[in-house]
Amino acid sequence: MISTAIYTKHPDYVQRDVAGECILVPIRRTLTEANSIYVLNETGAALWKRIDGQRTAQDIMADFCSEYEVTTDQLAKDFTSLLDDLLSIQAVGEVTG
Repeated sequence: MISTAIYTKHPDYVQRDVAGECILVPIRRTLTEANSIYVLNETGAALWKRIDGQRTAQDIMADFCSEYEVTTDQLAKDFTSLLDDLLSIQAVGEVTG
């Protein structure tokens, strides 16, 4: 089950579209991280673009399901995996307060 948490993008990551690929690039990080880029698949890119620091994860999923033909269970699995990955590289953070 996707949470009611709200996530925001970390300002030290920028998103670029290059040759049809959605790429996350860390800026102002350690040298190791600065040499890393992260490529999102089509679903990941569409979800990333919806993370705005205002809508809950559930709201983002509902919005996504209304636009794309995908089962709620599959999307929940994909979105949870994406959020876990983005949290692990600190590209997103949970909004508190």
